[in-house]
Amino acid sequence: MTEEERKERKEYNKKYYEANKEKIKERRREYDKKYYAANRELERERKKKYYEANKEKLKEYSKKYCEANKEKKAVRAKKYYVTNKKEISTCHFKYREQNKEKIRVADKKYREENRELERERNKKYYTRIKSDSKLRERRKELIKKYYEKNKQAYYANAAKRRAQHKKATPAWYKQERDKVILIYAKAREFGFHVDHIVPLQSKKVCGLNTWANLQLLAPEINLSKGNYNWPDMP
Repeated sequence: MTEEERKERKEYNKKYYEANKEKIKERRREYDKKYYAANRELERERKKKYYEANKEKLKEYSKKYCEANKEKKAVRAKKYYVTNKKEISTCHFKYREQNKEKIRVADKKYREENRELERERNKKYYTRIKSDSKLRERRKELIKKYYEKNKQAYYANAAKRRAQHKKATPAWYKQERDKVILIYAKAREFGFHVDHIVPLQSKKVCGLNTWANLQLLAPEINLSKGNYNWPDMP
């Protein structure tokens, strides 16, 4: 093939590609999909080796690409999620079921390392729920479904809480019982939560179930407080 023929061939290929770009891309995607399905383990091993050999380079490239294509990635991710919602949900559920302990440990570690961040995020979330009726109804529905699915766990936690209350209640509680009943009544009246200032159960301290250890808090503040925050804590 002469130089002139090579140029003509190159020009022809270029024009053909421009005229049939989408068709060629679709054909290539279909071929890649079939090949990957037939050689899944081989491809996985190849990608793993390539990643290990080029870890830093790929991280840097990924970071730059994400910064330059934030909107594009968001649209693509949303489209993919809508198209594959059922498969994604099934995959996530399967992973959670197979890695319950691993997820629990990772979540606990994250909460301990990011307490202030978690507290602030919870506070914002419950403030939003308070002002958004649709979100509030959706949350109620999710809680109801979760309760129906996990009744035994709820019963166990409630029993544990009752036992902890009983254990933390001193003999002289009867003298201030009326005050405690009043503070719970006021909480219901004004939409507050009754909080134990020093938590009844914690790794570092266990408070008493007494009037002096109770306070009224807004729900978003109480739910973000957890059992690791109290006055003069070490």
